[in-house]
Amino acid sequence: MAELNLQPAPKAAKHAAPQLKSIDSALQYSYRPSPSGVDSNLLILFHGLGDTYKPFAQLGTSLNLPQTAVLSLQAPGRVPLLEEEAWCWWPSFDELGELIPNPNPSSTLSLLLRILTHLISTSPGSPSWSPSSIHLFGFAQGGTCAGELSLAFTRSTKLSLGSAVVVSAPLLSHPTVEEGKRSEMKVLLCSRKGEERAVGAGSWRKGFKEVKEVPLARGEGMLRGQSEWMEVMRFWSQVLTQRSALELSEGVYEVRGGVAAAEKAGASAP
Repeated sequence: MAELNLQPAPKAAKHAAPQLKSIDSALQYSYRPSPSGVDSNLLILFHGLGDTYKPFAQLGTSLNLPQTAVLSLQAPGRVPLLEEEAWCWWPSFDELGELIPNPNPSSTLSLLLRILTHLISTSPGSPSWSPSSIHLFGFAQGGTCAGELSLAFTRSTKLSLGSAVVVSAPLLSHPTVEEGKRSEMKVLLCSRKGEERAVGAGSWRKGFKEVKEVPLARGEGMLRGQSEWMEVMRFWSQVLTQRSALELSEGVYEVRGGVAAAEKAGASAP
């Protein structure tokens, strides 16, 4: 008779808060654990060019996604020639204030990869997130940053993050990844009417296996109104993990050894 190996089922516990100042003392960010006390997912928010982390931290709170902690990051560079708080993910303007047509994101991606390494570290006291439990949301330059970071993470680790929602965001790079080696991360690509060509869904599909396009009304700016958020919320309902009350209760055990072992022990197939 096959031996069944019963182990207590893993519970979605709270994760340690990230200590990002240990990576770079200048980093500005906001972290909010799930209000339910069950951190099954981590949503990382990337603001657009000229913004700060604070409005996106408020957005993350207002979304109130179930069993989801929220980390809102601030871009590392100040937009030059402006007195107000305005930040960019990589050097985006020259000394005359003109946009740099081919910016170099390498230093920012290096910093963000160190942040991901910290988030997935399993050493004592670390957040210890599974890569597949980490989800990204980015607007404009922040969406570009989320996409390039995901590609860089897969290249360096052969792993994929859970998902990304990107709004009005092209890739800087032009991936040429073989079809079987593309990132498994699911991408929801939102673009407004008239900017589809600039966003370049074809480039995204050359880096990621699964890219779904969502058309938005003509205009500019972030998602607005229930109608524009509906597809995003539907997407999150499909990719975010939500543990049931049964999974979180005491006395639940996980059967290890596979289906064959269970059937040999007398269990019938459903």
